[in-house]
Parts: sequence; C-alpha cells; structure tokens
Amino acid sequence: MKFFTAFLIVNIVLVSNSWAQKTEYPDFTIHQLGDGVYAAIAKNGGHAICNAGIVDLGDATLIFDPFMSVQAATDLKAAADQLTHQPVKYVVNSHYHNDHIGGNQVFEGASIISTYRTRDLIAENQPAEIDWGKTTAPERLKKYTDTDVSKLSGHALEEHNMWKAYFETYVISNGILKVVLPNVTMDDELNIYGSKRHAQLVSNGAGHTQSDLFLYLPEEQIIFAGDLLFINHQPWIGDGETEKWEATLTRISSLAVKAIVPGHGPVGTLADIEKMEDYFHTVQEAAQDYFNKGISPEEIEVINSPAPYDTWFLSMFYRLNVIAAYKQLAKK
Repeated sequence: MKFFTAFLIVNIVLVSNSWAQKTEYPDFTIHQLGDGVYAAIAKNGGHAICNAGIVDLGDATLIFDPFMSVQAATDLKAAADQLTHQPVKYVVNSHYHNDHIGGNQVFEGASIISTYRTRDLIAENQPAEIDWGKTTAPERLKKYTDTDVSKLSGHALEEHNMWKAYFETYVISNGILKVVLPNVTMDDELNIYGSKRHAQLVSNGAGHTQSDLFLYLPEEQIIFAGDLLFINHQPWIGDGETEKWEATLTRISSLAVKAIVPGHGPVGTLADIEKMEDYFHTVQEAAQDYFNKGISPEEIEVINSPAPYDTWFLSMFYRLNVIAAYKQLAKK
C-alpha cells in the first residue's frame, strides 16, 4: 500500500455557518476562518488524528501542529501551498504528544518552533513512541479490526472507528516516521511579524503537559489552542497539571477571541472553555469522593462518564482522568 497519498481535493462545499468554506481532504477538512487563516480539522477515522492550522503571514506560511502521520502532513503541506502560495517557513509544535508532531519531517527547511521544555520532551519520548508503534500497535489494531461492529451504532461506532484509525496510523507510519526536533525554542512568548499579519506564540508553562503553547492572531481574534482545549472530546490530564491548565484557560478567556481551534473537535468559541472547566471540576469532585472514602487509585473500577460527557469522544479517559486527579490531590 502506497504510504504517501496524492494531493486530492474531493469537493468544496459552501456552508451557512460563519466559517464560510470547507475543502475536503482524505484525512481532514479545511475550514477558512478568515482571510489567509485556515483550520485543518481531523476527520474521525482518518490519519491526521489532531487538528492543525495554516496561517498566511503574507511573505511566508506558518503551520500549527502538523498532524500525526506523514501521509496527512503531506496533504497539509499541499493544501498550504495551494491556499497561500507562500513557502512554509514556520512549523509550530504546541506540545510533545506524538499526534501533534509526527508531520515535522515533511516540512524540510522550515523552522520548527516549540518551548524549550517541549523540545526536551520530544527528544525523551518520541523514540519510545516510534518503537511502541512497531511492537504493540499492530496488536491493538488487530483488536479493533477483529471487533464485530454490527451491534455498534451512532456514537459507539464513531468512537470505535476513531481508535481503530489511531492505531492504524501507528502501523502505516512504521519504518517511515523519524524523530525531528524543533530547531527554534521559546519560553513565555514569541512574536512573528509577517508582511500581512502578526502571530503570537504564548506559553503559560505546564497545563495539558509539562509545557504547552497556543497561537494567537490578535488582529483576527483567532486562537489555535492545541490540546489546551478539547471540544466534544474528553481531555487527557495524566501528563499535565490541572490547576496550571485552568490558569492558562483563564488567560485565554481574557483575550478578545472570535474563534478558537481546539486540538481535537470542531472550531468553537470561548464558551467551550467553560465546558471543559466544568469537566475538570466533575473529575476533581469524583476524585475527591474516592479520596475521602479511602479508596485507593488502584481500587477505582471502570466508571461511566456522567452526562453530558457520556456523549463526548475519548470516553475511556474518564476513569483514567479521575485516577490522575486523585494522584494530584494526594500530593497536596
């Protein structure tokens, strides 16, 4: 099976919402957010896995979070070339998780930007992630491939297809994926001035991971949040610090924002930050209850997500997040 897909636009659909135009690719959909600003939203069952961004700076192009697979990143680069007609000069890694950095190698010659700590975390973790894809992911994929889905429908079927595609992305990346480290690092803030617009990269330190950043376009009032925001998906909190994460969300909420692109899920608004903060509080209350009853993390059995989170994707994270919150609580 040929790994690199040819550049393909399936169709262009005009829609009535405020994001105007959509352009379909095999693994993602391009949503135009403004003149020269585009969100690449991962398709469920595709190999992009996370969302990405394309920003026309005027004299250069910036890519935010270049997907998990080389295949999807190749199409992302082709989309950027067609939309901006400018070379990709900057690629931003919002944090170290593999689904946001796998496409780095496609953008040869570009400056790859992250925080100092994120660069170290990529160097520490990505080699093991690549090895895991070779040794374990095929078994995980077989589990999903062999599952009888005839009794699944709606949300359950979509979630099954999402996880199947995740492990499939590992498998098709085997032998191709390389560790490509950022070559430009920052601490709190980095400003990039193009001939058309100004882009701010902002880090508040730890949050979803030990180090995260977001992209803010102040004139357009658009944010690319990476995994600091999940929409209609349960966030993973096991690698971060929830209190600091909430502080970052408060900082984002203080900005003038018309649209915010999450790491996973559809384009949203600041109202979606409130929904995720409510999720954090629900998880923390559950963890506090177990803690007060003297139930250890190891004794926390499978628990179903309470409404409205039972309709969010990544449902397996709920129990794991309660355990992570419990451990954070026990450290206080």
